Amino acid sequence: MLFRFCRTGYRNIDTLLVNVSRRYAKAAANARRNQNEAIDGEVKCQKSKVPIIKCNKSMYNFYKGDTCTKGKPTLASHGWNHRKTKGDYFFIYPYENDNSPANERVDASFETFRDFDLNPTVCNHLETMDIRKPLEIQNLGIPKILQGYNVLLAAETGCGKTLAYLLPLVTKIIAWKQTTERDMNCPLGLIITPSRELTVQIALVLIKLSKHLDINTKIITGGRTKKMMMDPPTGRVDVLVCSFGVISKLSTLGVYNLKFVRLVVLDEADSLFHSTFEEKLRVFMRRLFVGYFQETSENELPTTAQLVLSSATVPSRLENVLHNIVNLESLEHVTTKKLHTILVPQKFIKLIPSQKPMELLKYIKPKVLSKQRVIIFSNRNATSTWVYLFLQECGIKVTNLHGDMPLRVRRGKYGEFLNGKTMVLSTTNGGSRGLDTIMVNHILNYDFPLDTSAYIHRCGRTGREGTVGDCRVTNFITRSSEVAVVQKIEMAVRKMKPLPIFNLVGSDEVQEEEEEEMENNYIENIIENLDNPEDIPY
Repeated sequence: MLFRFCRTGYRNIDTLLVNVSRRYAKAAANARRNQNEAIDGEVKCQKSKVPIIKCNKSMYNFYKGDTCTKGKPTLASHGWNHRKTKGDYFFIYPYENDNSPANERVDASFETFRDFDLNPTVCNHLETMDIRKPLEIQNLGIPKILQGYNVLLAAETGCGKTLAYLLPLVTKIIAWKQTTERDMNCPLGLIITPSRELTVQIALVLIKLSKHLDINTKIITGGRTKKMMMDPPTGRVDVLVCSFGVISKLSTLGVYNLKFVRLVVLDEADSLFHSTFEEKLRVFMRRLFVGYFQETSENELPTTAQLVLSSATVPSRLENVLHNIVNLESLEHVTTKKLHTILVPQKFIKLIPSQKPMELLKYIKPKVLSKQRVIIFSNRNATSTWVYLFLQECGIKVTNLHGDMPLRVRRGKYGEFLNGKTMVLSTTNGGSRGLDTIMVNHILNYDFPLDTSAYIHRCGRTGREGTVGDCRVTNFITRSSEVAVVQKIEMAVRKMKPLPIFNLVGSDEVQEEEEEEMENNYIENIIENLDNPEDIPY
């Protein structure tokens, strides 16, 4: 009897334990199911969102529509000053900045270039170049320049600013040539740039646009000054395209007379307005009488010159340079919503200095093997040369271009990269200004730039209008000053604001690059065959 009772007790206990186990297992399964559903829902929600910042640690991800909490948001780069964060990374994707001072209205009537009051032959040339529809900056800027306003064209790199001022320039030059008699070396139009390569590039576009229009375009870049001073060149010139240091010297010596100049363009104005150029630029600008507004007439030459500034950033020293020379209230600001924003995906990688050479090699090799062109930017001329020598030793063909190179060595360097003889260009900020690199899909900032202007111009070498394929910028971050700049950029992106204006560069570092350009002397280039890349004097 006792034995039966014990067995009954055991059975009851076993049944109780089984029931408890089943209930526990069922509760645990339900909890896991609910947890998985929550995770799946979160993943699906994240997949449906547009990423703005994606990080190595997903807790720092930021999506379109997310809002930052009060105070400073937590940054993915917040601990990057610590050595243990090496190898950490995050991506920033393009975003729209709703706070940019963009023009609210684009005239929708300008569907083609023929809708502007441009010369018909110029429009025909555009069609032969397969350029048919005006871009945003051209829709906004061309009418203002044709009407005679002083204009500041400030828009993202690669958006068509060059054509926005060249088309009105050619149209006006054709009309002005019929109204006045000029001496030799007296241009009507003047285009000034900060670098030799950009000078040649703009001149080539202008020559193509004005083909068969009897417009004499002359290019002036660096080279044999003393020889040309002893035997000055003479000839009829309608448009002079030149680097600033050269025209400053030649106009001082009277080789070129600027009294007939009626349209002056300062391309890459943010670079020309740098403190290195400031005093000389002020002296030069006093030789041009820029009016508040240029009265246009078909029968006579205007009495004042018109000023056009073109830049990828709004120059911060406008008042310093143009004070008492140009009325700043006369400047019509023509901008786009993409001004001062990130335009292509970017990757920021935290490294220690000793990692950079190996990471550089790992980055470059697969791109060269797949025939993809890359531009590598450094902050100093010496670093650019080191990158060039290091990659050459590793069996990779590289073109090196920077301000320390003598003209006889520098001549043709950019052409090597442009014509495909090499797939990699190692350069400094001098190679970031305005060059039309539509064949480039990858940019590597081996040294991260420490000022806004250099950062925007470097990144603007890819993702340009006409570029085919996916584009990306990769940034190596090592020094504490670089981390500080990255944190400023990430903070602005998380707040969906324009890129901040920063400049942590020592004056000596900037002067090293800029003054070298000032010392480039004078040489005159005649381009006879635009179809032959070997004839282009890059």
